[in-house]
Amino acid sequence: MYKRMSDVVQISLVACIYAVLTLASSSFSYLPSQFRLGEIIKPISTFDKKFAVSMMVGNFLANLFSPYAGPMELLFMPLSNLIGCTLGYYVGRYTRRILGAVFIALWISASVAVTLKVSAGFPLFHTFLSVSAAEIVLLVSGCVVMEQVLKKRGGFVNG
Repeated sequence: MYKRMSDVVQISLVACIYAVLTLASSSFSYLPSQFRLGEIIKPISTFDKKFAVSMMVGNFLANLFSPYAGPMELLFMPLSNLIGCTLGYYVGRYTRRILGAVFIALWISASVAVTLKVSAGFPLFHTFLSVSAAEIVLLVSGCVVMEQVLKKRGGFVNG
C-alpha cells in the first residue's frame, strides 16, 4: 500500500513540476518551436516508466492554456507523451538513457508537428525540425543533469 501511495505522490509531483515550468515560461512555451522549459524533466521517464504517466498528465495540464487547445492538444498530445515516454524508457533501458531521451524528443517533435499541421495548418517538416531542435536540447540537457545528480546521490528515487 505504501509503495502505491508513494508512486501516486511522485507521479503527481513530477506532473505538476512539468506543468508549472511550462506555464512559467509560457511566453515561449506555446510558440511553434514549442520551447517548453518543462521538457527538461521529461528524461525522468527514462529512469522509471511510471513517470510516463506524469508526462501525460503534466502535458494535459499545460495544454489547457495553449492557444491551440483542442482535441489534438488535449487528447492526442497527452496520449503521445504517454506512449513516447514509455517507449523511450525501454530504449534507454536497453541502450543508454541519453538515447532514450533523444527518442522521446524525436517522438514528441513528430507528434507536435502533426498536431500543429492538423490544428493550425503549420508546415509539417519545418515544424518537426524546429521542435526537434528545442526538444533535443532540453531532453539531452535534462538527462545529463539527472545522470550526474544520480551518480553523486548513488541511485534513483526507487532504486
